[in-house]
Amino acid sequence: MALEALAGISNDLVARSWMASTRAHNTEHFRKEEEGEIVFFSFKPSFSVKDWFAPENESPFGETEMKRDQFPCMRSFSNDVDATANEAFHKNLDILISPRTSFRDDVKTVVDSMRSQRIVFTGHSSGGATAILATVWYLETYFTKQSGGFPFPEPLCVTFGAPLVGDYVFNHALGRENWSRFFVNFVTRFDIVPRIMLAPKASTKQALPYALSRLDHTASIQENDQSIAGFFAIVMKDTEIAARQAACELIADGGNAFLETFSSFLELSPYRPAGTFVFSTGTRLVSMNNSDAILQILFYASQSSNEKELSLRSIRDHHSYEEMVHSMGKKVVNQLDLHHLPLGGGASALSDLRLTTSDRECVHAAFEAEKKRVDNQSNIDAKIVEKLEWIENEYKPRCRALAKGYYDSFKKSPEKEDFTANVTRAELAGSFDDVLGLLKKCQLPDGFEGSSVWIKLATRYRRLMEPLDIANYHRHLKNEDTGIYMEKGRPNRYKHAQRLYKHDLLKTGRTAEEIEVSSLGSCFWAEVEELRGKEYDEATVKKLEWLVQGWIKDEEVDEHIFLEGSTFRKWWHSLPEHHKIYSPLRKRMG
Repeated sequence: MALEALAGISNDLVARSWMASTRAHNTEHFRKEEEGEIVFFSFKPSFSVKDWFAPENESPFGETEMKRDQFPCMRSFSNDVDATANEAFHKNLDILISPRTSFRDDVKTVVDSMRSQRIVFTGHSSGGATAILATVWYLETYFTKQSGGFPFPEPLCVTFGAPLVGDYVFNHALGRENWSRFFVNFVTRFDIVPRIMLAPKASTKQALPYALSRLDHTASIQENDQSIAGFFAIVMKDTEIAARQAACELIADGGNAFLETFSSFLELSPYRPAGTFVFSTGTRLVSMNNSDAILQILFYASQSSNEKELSLRSIRDHHSYEEMVHSMGKKVVNQLDLHHLPLGGGASALSDLRLTTSDRECVHAAFEAEKKRVDNQSNIDAKIVEKLEWIENEYKPRCRALAKGYYDSFKKSPEKEDFTANVTRAELAGSFDDVLGLLKKCQLPDGFEGSSVWIKLATRYRRLMEPLDIANYHRHLKNEDTGIYMEKGRPNRYKHAQRLYKHDLLKTGRTAEEIEVSSLGSCFWAEVEELRGKEYDEATVKKLEWLVQGWIKDEEVDEHIFLEGSTFRKWWHSLPEHHKIYSPLRKRMG
């Protein structure tokens, strides 16, 4: 099988990316090269400790949260947390996109002048880490909002022996946005650099400066180097802890209370592989894009009975990418996934990586977990749509016929259909809470949360059912016992659905203010209930009237709110006459 069929790139493009990476060693920050219809941006690696771990960063592994205003896509919507990335690498990106370099302007020139081109971001060692973050920046800047549907040049990030950059949220966000396909990371089998970030700063503090000096492509390697042997042993010990802990969680399906307690006493690295990894052995290129499986390979593929020789090999392999690139055409290319995962011996990709039977079981567990996530998605209750359709097509029209709307009918609940609607509300709440629980535990595919099908369904559910939850909240006087609905009573399932909707609007080019306003329409009745219990305040009422017009336009609320028996209509008619005369809703209210 050809490499292009697996990772979407040719041997020639890999070779050109590598050559661009090597030329970046002699630049200050980055190098731009144009070859035909491809533009290469390659980034200079650094072997100074401060460029690997920010000195002022106090976290055990040197990570920091990515700024939401700069990277709105790099977050988890189910847990409402931002991705974290290595702060030193992040600061290098900040320098790149600042006025201190021409990088931002150079990228814009390429985008504006030749939109049919492909842009390749590439780098070796820490230059690869910069390439990864630069690619994410490009995607956030140009792909989040496509102008008029005209496509921007697709990026490709090709790294060689790059350290890990981000956490599981970083990886999840790339998968959710369908951006993982743009990242291809080449790793020679024993290269220590992709494993370094799995060790805490404290354990490598003494040995790291010397180790980085040996990783520099200009450095010579000495036999029997005890400092390198010690550094290798430290990194691999922490790599083992990370891999074994992850394997235990995979096998236990994330439900083992003992493991959760045990993990709280360990300093576990937050960093996780992202994108496609291509491991190079003597005879093969082994490609995979399962982050959990890659983590297992990073540990198990670097085992040897001769640890002293292996420690030197871990440095040599970081210098051997040119040899790998030149020999790619002679190597067999294998894809590792659940359908191509030989557990026995013989000539195979796992044999070339020297994985034992027990090692393979850990890799297999990672792919089984991926399969279970897919199965979980297929098992999401298909009756959700059926129940929503009953509310839309039967319950709401019946309530409209009574001229009071489904909010008021449900709140009073005098009829059998209102009881059925309450049962449906409770069943749908359970279904959506179950999905949210799976998302929080990372037990659904990364792409599920970002799929248009799920976002539309969650939005439909929020708009249709949250008014009934608000009615139920006020019917039982929870606003008096518990507090205001928006502050104390709003379920997380609606907050999650709102975050997805807001993110979807972001891609349409709406402003932050427009997005915030539009996404709150399902809470209309909560606002009305609060205003009903207060004295007339002109500014507040006018704001609600202004919001209502936008919510109707965006289909966040419907015309039922103006029906004769509607609580909203009755409340509006109780407002002072001078307000009603100039109200933008006057015609709708008759």
